[in-house]
Amino acid sequence: MKKSVCVLVILIGLAACSNRCASKGQSKNPLEDLTWLKELKESLKDSDVQKTIYQASYKKETVFYLMVTDPRVRLAFGVTLWDCEGKVIREFKSGESEDFEKLVIDRVVLYEYIPNKTE
Repeated sequence: MKKSVCVLVILIGLAACSNRCASKGQSKNPLEDLTWLKELKESLKDSDVQKTIYQASYKKETVFYLMVTDPRVRLAFGVTLWDCEGKVIREFKSGESEDFEKLVIDRVVLYEYIPNKTE
């Protein structure tokens, strides 16, 4: 009986942990599961420059960011990190690219928008 209760408690704990992780952006498909990120992806279709959505880790938290990755465009460095709810976690501004490289790790490309070049 005690073993059954222990196993039950462990299973409930694991389920709670996995639900918490899913609610914090540890989704298998965040582009579909996170409404705000799905809307961001859809909004890229109106762009005429290449842009990429990334998922990464910042201070042990899952974050997302968007960068212009078009080789034809040169912009001053600036990146906004969003959490899984779409709230701004941090903005890296010009002159902070080294901090960004050190602090934002485990970067993964989630989506790359390449505009149709039919001109």
